[in-house]
Amino acid sequence: MKGLKLLAVTLLGVAVLASAAPASARAAAFKHYVACGLSAKSKPSHVCPRGGSKGAFFRSNTADVIYTVCVKFPTGKNLCARGQRAVKGTLYVNRVTTNIPGRHTVTWFVKGKKIGTFRFTVKK
Repeated sequence: MKGLKLLAVTLLGVAVLASAAPASARAAAFKHYVACGLSAKSKPSHVCPRGGSKGAFFRSNTADVIYTVCVKFPTGKNLCARGQRAVKGTLYVNRVTTNIPGRHTVTWFVKGKKIGTFRFTVKK
């Protein structure tokens, strides 16, 4: 009886781990972030200076894709760049032209599905 319970618990644990694997694989399919700069060497940042360059970075790790990147500004205005082509493994940057102080939200979509969001603040 003890052996049967142990087997059942083990199988349940394996089932939970197996169902979690696709979620982690999906998360690794894309890399997306905002940086205070436009160079591939620019590091992700949640706070950028008012006058400096800002970029929304995107890379597809599994396939060539068409993506959309949208920026919601502190004013409530939403601006999207649609039909952006990304070749697998290549890092792309979309310039975010704003000097508006406050919180901005950048969202990326692939095949109409939201794949990530990154928030950053432009300092006053």
